Order: sequence, then C-alpha cells, then structure tokens
Amino acid sequence: MKQLTRIGAVAGIAAALTTSPVQAETTIRVSGGWAPYPLMVIWADKYADVNDDVEIKVAGGGTGKGVSDVLNGQVDIGMMGRDPAQEEIAQGLFPIAIIKDSVIGTIHKDNPVFDDIQAQGLSREDFNAIFTKKVTHWGEVVGKDLENDKIVVYGRSDASGAAKTWYKLFSKASQAEFQNIADANFNGDQPLAAAVGDEVNAIGFNNLNFAYNIETGGYAGDIRPIPLDLNNNNVVDPDESFYQNRQSFLDAVAGGQYPSPPARQIYLAGKGPFTGEVKNFITWTLTEGQKYVAENGYVQLSEDALQAQRRYVENAVKPSER
Repeated sequence: MKQLTRIGAVAGIAAALTTSPVQAETTIRVSGGWAPYPLMVIWADKYADVNDDVEIKVAGGGTGKGVSDVLNGQVDIGMMGRDPAQEEIAQGLFPIAIIKDSVIGTIHKDNPVFDDIQAQGLSREDFNAIFTKKVTHWGEVVGKDLENDKIVVYGRSDASGAAKTWYKLFSKASQAEFQNIADANFNGDQPLAAAVGDEVNAIGFNNLNFAYNIETGGYAGDIRPIPLDLNNNNVVDPDESFYQNRQSFLDAVAGGQYPSPPARQIYLAGKGPFTGEVKNFITWTLTEGQKYVAENGYVQLSEDALQAQRRYVENAVKPSER
C-alpha cells in the first residue's frame, strides 16, 4: 500500500521531527491524535517558515496520549480527535476546536460481498452486529450463502479518539469492550489501514485521510470506505452516495449529510490557557493556518465558529464559560 507506507514513514520519525533551524529560541512540543497529525506537521513547517526563532516538534500516539502528555506537562499542545471529557476539563484541560474531520468504516476491495455493500450500505444496526460479533459471516450481512467469508474484526489498541468516535455511531459500549471482542487491535491509523488492506474479510475504521489517498484524493491502496445506510432501507440512496473520492466525502461532512458522530471536531488542547509563543501558534492555526485545511483533506469550521475559538484563546475563556 504505497500511500500508507509513505504515511508510516512520516509517523516513524514524528517524535524527532524538527521544522525550524537549530538556533531556534523557542520549542513547542506537540503530541496526540493521528487524525490531525498530517495537518499539524504541515502547520509546524509553515509556521516555522515565518518564525525562524521557533522550533516545533510533533509526535503522534493517539488522543489519549496527547491528553495525558499535556496534562502531565510533557508537551505544550495535545491533539484530540474527540470531544474533551468533563474529568479532563476538571484537570485543567483547555481545548480549542480547530477543524472538522471524520472517521469512516473500511473493508477490502475484494471483500466477498463488496458489490452488495456498495449497493445497499450498512446500517447502524449492521455495524453493531458485526463489531459485537452477533453476525460473524459476510453472507449473513447480505442474505447469501457463501464460503470462506468469516468476518475479521479489527480495532485500535491505543487510546484512540477515532475509535471512541466510531463506536458512538452505533453503540454506547466503551472502546475497551470492543477491544476485547476484536480479532486484533492496532496502534494507530496506518497499521489498522494496512491490516484491512491485507485481509479480504476484514472490517475496520480509519480517519478519512487514511481511507483516501492524500495525494490523489482517490482510494487508499486496497481499502474502501463503507457507505452508511442512514435510513435503513437497504439502499444507498443518491443523498447517501458520496464516497467516490475524498472531495465528495469532505463535501458531505461539511454539508451535514454524513452524521456526527462519526464526523467530529478536532481540538488542540493545553493545560490551562495558552500563553506566549504557544498562544501565538494556536492563533495562527485559527487564522493564516486555515488556508492549508481544505487542500489537505479536512473541513474548515464556519467563520463564526473560528471567531469564537479565537476569542477563547485571546481572552482565556474557560470551557465552563463558553
């Protein structure tokens, strides 16, 4: 999977990434969710281009790691692929929404019932039955008698905002419960996408920029998005058919045709209000940095929402007062 390999190579050097000259006077440390990670790498590079006294180091690790790192003072910014929890807010987490993104279900292009799924989609009930293993064969999903069609369920092993958001589409169960059911769990988007691409009977889920090719906007390798049958009529209706390429999917997220969850806001969070150069960088992501959002496969927040987030940053508005 050429595109996924390229992302994996980037992820492998994430912890050591430096985007500005060695003589930089200020270092900003960032870790966390894989959903905003590709954009954060670009932002870090672009910001350092115009601020040569700033060094930005970016690492992934998942939303849970980003939250833990920032609350423990190990980084200045935690990247989050889910809404902040109240207990995190109580510990001083200061989240700022920056973009909108989505999680998408994925299967192999040679899945034994691929054409059926593309035509009829999967409903919330279908996903629940598959991921809880109440249904264990692809033939059961579409009403066919098949051989060699046992479903292989994959999930995430890290504290993943994508996983939590995905499961909310069809269940109130925790990520840990689904981890115990899955046939295998993977640490990060790229390994999960690669696993689905290597197993024709697999089902998984990915942040959209790992389900589509970053460079071309087409499909990524051998994985394909699963259409949602939102009205439970066993047909992918015209207003449910927007998976042909990344742009059509992004338009559906922006327009609200794709539900939330698994569409969601992405956050950058500090421990307490941002100050100094970190505050300057966060403000830049909400202003100049927004011009890099759409071209890199994300959805911009509305201008009203961006103005609100800028006000929260500038005036250190507590989450409880927003």
